[in-house]
Amino acid sequence: MNRVFVYGTLKRGQRNYRFMRGAEYMGDHRTEKLYSMYEFDDYPAVCLRGCHAIRGEVYRVSDRQFRLLDDLEWYPHYYQRIEIPTTWGDAWMYIVEFELCHGRRQIPGSWPE
Repeated sequence: MNRVFVYGTLKRGQRNYRFMRGAEYMGDHRTEKLYSMYEFDDYPAVCLRGCHAIRGEVYRVSDRQFRLLDDLEWYPHYYQRIEIPTTWGDAWMYIVEFELCHGRRQIPGSWPE
């Protein structure tokens, strides 16, 4: 089993939440103030450069579900994964390279705003 921190369309009530069905919801989490969140058309993306905390949810997912999330997030060709500390132990978070965020609107760390 893998823990995943989600902050955008995979959260409860969002359009890609269906990919989280069957996963164990562990709880809400707020990261350390190390990141920046940007608006990418109809979804957010986070990069490692910044000074904002990101709000999201932590789930425990099966290996199969984790591979489906990697496919959805175009890992490793678009999103990368990093492990972050959470209340429930380390969890994977999908991030993009800072260069992809150039010219996009920065949002304060919670999506939707």
